Amino acid sequence: MKLSIGLGFYLVFELFCHTTMSAQDQNLIKRSLIAENNKHRAIQFGIMLPSSYDNNNTYPVLYYLHGLNGFYADWKAQNVAEFFTTHSLNSELPECILVFPDGGEGFWCDHYDQDPLLEKEIVEFLIPFVDENYSVDTTKRLIMGWSVGGFGAMNLFSQHPELFKAAISLDGPMTSWEEFIALQGVRPRIVNNSDYFYENASPNRSIVRNSNAIKEKQDTTIFLAAAFLVKYHQNLLSILEGQEIPYKYIELSCPHEFGCVFSEISDDLVFFLSKALK
Repeated sequence: MKLSIGLGFYLVFELFCHTTMSAQDQNLIKRSLIAENNKHRAIQFGIMLPSSYDNNNTYPVLYYLHGLNGFYADWKAQNVAEFFTTHSLNSELPECILVFPDGGEGFWCDHYDQDPLLEKEIVEFLIPFVDENYSVDTTKRLIMGWSVGGFGAMNLFSQHPELFKAAISLDGPMTSWEEFIALQGVRPRIVNNSDYFYENASPNRSIVRNSNAIKEKQDTTIFLAAAFLVKYHQNLLSILEGQEIPYKYIELSCPHEFGCVFSEISDDLVFFLSKALK
């Protein structure tokens, strides 16, 4: 399924852009593939292992979800890889495994027309594959995303709190149902213009449904950074307050631009991750 680029307000900012990367940067993220079978299509993803990776040790793992029209090794993903490399070398963060799923032009949820089934692919196939083939500490599995990837990170975290210790959203569109259906061109294909199907892809709904499981984690497990999309966070913040779920929230004056947002929240993100990855 192909989503239109001109979907209104925030989506225009997600046009993919290329930047020149050094040979070192290009080598940070390695391409991997789970072969197609009778249960799923071929699942492409990127992975970065710690420099001192040893099968005899276990490592925290973080899944990073790109924005609309990105891909698993775009320049934003490379910046995330560099961020973790730098801060682990400085001993500010523990070494961890980074996984970069490739969502194409999907919304990181199972689309109504089943093209694609991104949530199913990640939960039922990608995570088990990574757990089986790499030395993962499954008690320290985090998920993070930019823009639509931030929506996806919150969706997967709130739908499956048993799988993830914490979630990080960077200017994700946390829209209410009313805001979501205003995105002409998106709604028919993703949720068939149905409140019921939206519920299956909405962190606003699943947080309420799974609030007890999320609160059992005790520590602050949600990190939200809002910039251009700040007004689309207000409903989610009200829900978190109403459910008494602790969270970290930062408002920024940035446009919907990854470099600005990631730079502005860098110190706060290191602090949050240093606790979540313990």
